Amino acid sequence: MAKSLLALALASGMACTAAWSEETDFEPAKVGDPGAAPKTSVPTTNGAVCLDGSPGAYYHLPGTGSGANKWYVHHQGGGWCESLDDCYSRSQGGLGSSKSYPAAANLGGGYFSTDQGSNPLMYNWNKVLMRYCDGASFSGNNDTVQTYNSADGKVKGAKLYWRGSRIRENIVADLTGKGLAQATDLMVSGCSAGGLATYLHTDQWCDAFPKAKCGGLPDSGFFLDFQDAAVKCYPDSSELAGKSLGSTVPGDYHCGLKWTYTVQNATAGINQDCVKAHGATNDVWKCMFAEHSAEHIKNPVFAMQSQYDSWQTGHVLANANRDTQALGNNITARVQSMLMKNNNESGAFLDSCHHHCGAWNGIMIDGDLVSGAIQKWYNTIGVAGAKKLWNQNQKYPCNDCCKPHNVPPQPAQQ
Repeated sequence: MAKSLLALALASGMACTAAWSEETDFEPAKVGDPGAAPKTSVPTTNGAVCLDGSPGAYYHLPGTGSGANKWYVHHQGGGWCESLDDCYSRSQGGLGSSKSYPAAANLGGGYFSTDQGSNPLMYNWNKVLMRYCDGASFSGNNDTVQTYNSADGKVKGAKLYWRGSRIRENIVADLTGKGLAQATDLMVSGCSAGGLATYLHTDQWCDAFPKAKCGGLPDSGFFLDFQDAAVKCYPDSSELAGKSLGSTVPGDYHCGLKWTYTVQNATAGINQDCVKAHGATNDVWKCMFAEHSAEHIKNPVFAMQSQYDSWQTGHVLANANRDTQALGNNITARVQSMLMKNNNESGAFLDSCHHHCGAWNGIMIDGDLVSGAIQKWYNTIGVAGAKKLWNQNQKYPCNDCCKPHNVPPQPAQQ
């Protein structure tokens, strides 16, 4: 069973939703232009392909100076496909096919910024953007090729592939020969579905490069395992005849992602310590969810997370007006009890702004913007007593929380 929310609370007024992008400022560029990262298509020898059968791809901007052997690797986000119709729809665009990917791209600012003032820790590191085209946070590992026929008869015999884990593994192998094998530092990251991928795959990346100082930096990826009792569980994890969902049905996140896990055969592609822990109780599917996987991550992780994540209020919840404060209470509690409690080096930047991803240096907690908090956390890994938690901890809604200045503390939430 998915965890229920704790106490439900009424939220009054309208939330201030920050108008940040869900993803990076990724945009096409010309090969050879200053700052342009060229595309590399991933080898398909082991069947590592996107939903439509096209090769996976990534963009790499080399590091410079003191960052030449330091790496920032980002899993692109973009939701999940949670029915056959949904997977086919994604296969016709950039979240399921690489056919339209440009030959080069500008990766944008934030985590990818090359400005030391904006990105003091990673400004001159190697930057890698892994394009997302598998629909399951780089976790699928299904040999079966699914044949898709639409209910209206307009699509017949289309093929769907669920191979995201193989794409990720082939990117690892390809980058190994391009300098990642000599990495002294490796930061594994991603936003939204890419943030979930960070919880699922950080240990896999770190295990592959044991000589590097390695950690995870998930942005807006701590999605609660929650199913609203009033919302039909659809699609069931055992059925393939999905409806045209297009995106997660509000209140159906638990059942939708569980279907994705099952259909894509994601067991081998997620955190294996979590898989072992849940094998005896026959609920390995839990390891597809951030909160359950987080309990088993061995390497340090720094979560960038809104308590009142705007994607979760619109999709994980069915009744945001009623449940948003409870959502925030639960995210705050579970990040600390399921991620930080089980790894003393892990930390978090927990803000109270209603947003999803993209809040780079737009919010201040305890006198620090997120880039400064990340730098302080990373540079003090292994230092006893070092600060790990930046917690804004304001009641919902909080208009001032979406601004780069300190917000006066409020009484503890009940």
